[in-house]
Amino acid sequence: MMADFDSLIPGAPLPEALRDVPPLPAFAEASLAFVEALSARLIRMPEARTYPELTALGFWMRRANLGRLRSNMKARAGAALLVPRGTVLHIAPSNVDTIFVYSWFLSLLTGNRNIVRLSSKPSPQADLLVGAIAELLADPAHSEIAQRTLLVRYAADDSITAGFSAVCDVRVIWGGNNTVEQIRRLPIAPTATEVAFANKYSLALIGSARWLEADASQKTAWIEAFYNDAYWFDQMACSSPRLVLWLGDTGQVQCASADFWARFEQYLESNQQRFGDADYVNKLVAEDTLAIEANVSICPTSSNDLVRVWLDEPALHDTLHCGAGLFFEAALPTLDAMRPLLNRTVQTLSYAGVETQVLRDFVAVTPLAGIDRIVPFGHALDFAPVWDGFDLLRVFMREISVA
Repeated sequence: MMADFDSLIPGAPLPEALRDVPPLPAFAEASLAFVEALSARLIRMPEARTYPELTALGFWMRRANLGRLRSNMKARAGAALLVPRGTVLHIAPSNVDTIFVYSWFLSLLTGNRNIVRLSSKPSPQADLLVGAIAELLADPAHSEIAQRTLLVRYAADDSITAGFSAVCDVRVIWGGNNTVEQIRRLPIAPTATEVAFANKYSLALIGSARWLEADASQKTAWIEAFYNDAYWFDQMACSSPRLVLWLGDTGQVQCASADFWARFEQYLESNQQRFGDADYVNKLVAEDTLAIEANVSICPTSSNDLVRVWLDEPALHDTLHCGAGLFFEAALPTLDAMRPLLNRTVQTLSYAGVETQVLRDFVAVTPLAGIDRIVPFGHALDFAPVWDGFDLLRVFMREISVA
């Protein structure tokens, strides 16, 4: 397989050779030191500062946060005896440049060997990351990580993916539904396991009464947080809000919505970079298609960086959504009116102007068909070990019982 893929780390082991290298203990000092070193490098790199997602990644990898991850894992595991599963194959997505590092590092920290297939889509963020990783792995101080790590790129090719799949103990698929379906056709070892993260759709919830009561500084903070959630990855991250739900009576919703979007448009004028030409065309097609298929109103905006489509009836319309600043909107008289929307494709509910306890009570009343996480505005893109309902630290480890 050597001629069929590009190894991004000079001197990296062949996939067949990985199985001969024993796993490390969970949260071994070698793993912690490597992750901390990459964190320091990203935080210091001037080029990385132009990409907020790289800055966020650098802070996530700090030693203090790694210590919290370790403590939380121990607390959740209790007396269970956990060991690494072996070799983990990560299929990274093309829409979020940094997700491969989070997935890889959670597996790395739990002691596993790793094969990471990066997207072939051009990405300056991914190139910066790979360059920094390659430099660190060339340092003899990180040789224990280097001999357990293979980062690769190759054009979609089932035979290459099948070869990597044959040597893995866990296969992690990050991508759209088509990617998941395609790769699931390829076998893994009978003793291996798999977890897939397919297309998901996320919502924003705003309490109209609380918005109207808030002072200007609070509104500005919510606006900035909402922008970061939605626009960092051109609204294409699974956790970026696409449907905005306004909680309250008709009068409150109308006033709050008008004020929110007026402030948001002002924020866009000084903070938003232009989308690609295709994005603007795709949004026009999406709103025109929706206008034909459902009862909607196209809300006027001062810039095509923001497109608003008001829905008379709350609905996901997920197959029509193309990102790039397209927001569907609807009113909710009560939280219970949201329940019919919540199927398994709904991932994140970000919120502002709603009490956390109210949301906890909403979840506790009866099992929800959808929603994997509920977070305040500004935290939709925060990565956590529990993702889409899977505790990845446990996915990457197996339990040995001693009677």
